Amino acid sequence: MKKMIIGSSGKIGKYFLDQKNFIFTYYSKKIKGGIKFNLLNDSLDNIIDKNKVSQVVILSSYSDPDFCKKYLKMSRLLNVKKTKEIIDSLISRNIYFIFFSTEFVYDGKKGNYTENDKTDPINIYGKQKIEIEKYIQKKTKKFCIFRVAKTYGDNFKEKTLITDFLIKCKSGQEIYAASDQIFSPLYIKDLVRITLFFLKKEIKGIYNLGGGTSFTRYELYNKFNNLLSNNKSKYKLGKIIKTKMSNFKFFERRPNNVSLDTNKIQKVINFKLSDIERIFKNIAKC
Repeated sequence: MKKMIIGSSGKIGKYFLDQKNFIFTYYSKKIKGGIKFNLLNDSLDNIIDKNKVSQVVILSSYSDPDFCKKYLKMSRLLNVKKTKEIIDSLISRNIYFIFFSTEFVYDGKKGNYTENDKTDPINIYGKQKIEIEKYIQKKTKKFCIFRVAKTYGDNFKEKTLITDFLIKCKSGQEIYAASDQIFSPLYIKDLVRITLFFLKKEIKGIYNLGGGTSFTRYELYNKFNNLLSNNKSKYKLGKIIKTKMSNFKFFERRPNNVSLDTNKIQKVINFKLSDIERIFKNIAKC
């Protein structure tokens, strides 16, 4: 019996590719040994039955809030209609699955959200995700939902939270950072580790997945700048300009404070989440 990752060629999916006994699907970005799957046109049933899939992780979605609002019809087709079809297929086969949701299901007014707090998304992307969450809960009990915070990695080939900051430092760009945007950044390799742990145990329920510590983006970049200075990094210090979320001209709204209470997940996993300063120091040495 095999596990399957739907949407393996994305930013998160790539970090699973060294796992054995997994089936990986992709659409536009080819994966060696993967199976091409167009969520909009192809049926998942044949892939599941042919490969005797017993567990599934659903990563596939349009995740850019601006895209989801600009192309509402297209984003709804994939994020809602086709995702429901996948879920129906899994439920009909009694397959355990993990659905990746988002911190954007919260409205961003109070912060430090627990899983029991009211979900009231203010943008289309968050609304699409919460619609799927509710659909899952009505249909089955054999599921897990991860409400995932913004992730960061240490691979410079991919622009994530901190590597993108360093690239901008190197080029001498000014970096505008909001002092009223609060979140709980999660190391992407911790996310992979948690997912594998949940698959092994088939743990069910809804979980916030954040890094355990919350920052404003301005605080986070300044913390990293201090590490660059103290560790005599080869990277230049970033020129950070303090600003507000309202000064960014997004097409779609973003919630201000999506910091997460992660006590529930930390009581379940059998390891500690990575220390963000240690990861930062390692990145700064690259």
